[in-house]
Amino acid sequence: MKPKDLPYPYKWEDRHPLLKDKIFYVPEYYFEHQKELFPNLHDYFGNDNPIHLEYCSGNGEWIINRARQNPSVNWVAVEIWFERVRKIYSKMVNYGIENLIIISGEGVTFSREYLSDSCIDAAYVNFPDPWPKDRHAKHRIIQRPFVEELRRTVKREGTVTLVTDNIPYKEQMEYEMQEWPKIEMVHEDYGSSFFERLWLSHGLEIHHMCYVNR
Repeated sequence: MKPKDLPYPYKWEDRHPLLKDKIFYVPEYYFEHQKELFPNLHDYFGNDNPIHLEYCSGNGEWIINRARQNPSVNWVAVEIWFERVRKIYSKMVNYGIENLIIISGEGVTFSREYLSDSCIDAAYVNFPDPWPKDRHAKHRIIQRPFVEELRRTVKREGTVTLVTDNIPYKEQMEYEMQEWPKIEMVHEDYGSSFFERLWLSHGLEIHHMCYVNR
């Protein structure tokens, strides 16, 4: 299938949280969230495999490849822009991937309203929008409310990996995560993405930062 083949499931005025075809829709400007609308992830996947979640999944290249290469891991892709959700979904269908669920919505809202405590084994944020202008920096996902949700939802000894090419954002990430022990990681096994190749082609350095929840 092609991305355009996936229609949005309802009109704006009828918006509500909805799980349909392996996509959980978390609409914007909606305030009547009910945790029971989203299933326990292990129940959803039907196994006790580790759960790895990627925020800001973009067009899905990184998480699709990881899900294909690691079938014994359950994967969760979180992406706010529906046009990108369409691309992730089309890849998932075309590759016949069964160990992935897509969240169409904003990451902090989804985590706060629908994720239970200590349910994630590993979380990743790959190349989040740096919002480079000072007046827009408040829109960055890596801020205190998000870090608090990571602390709550990532299991003890679970990991959080942040990847960026933007130096000011890297420094903000390090500041917000300063209470988390930082650990070494093997970059060669991490996987690649469109944005990584793009920024490397521009001569930029890619920064991988991995933290453990202790």
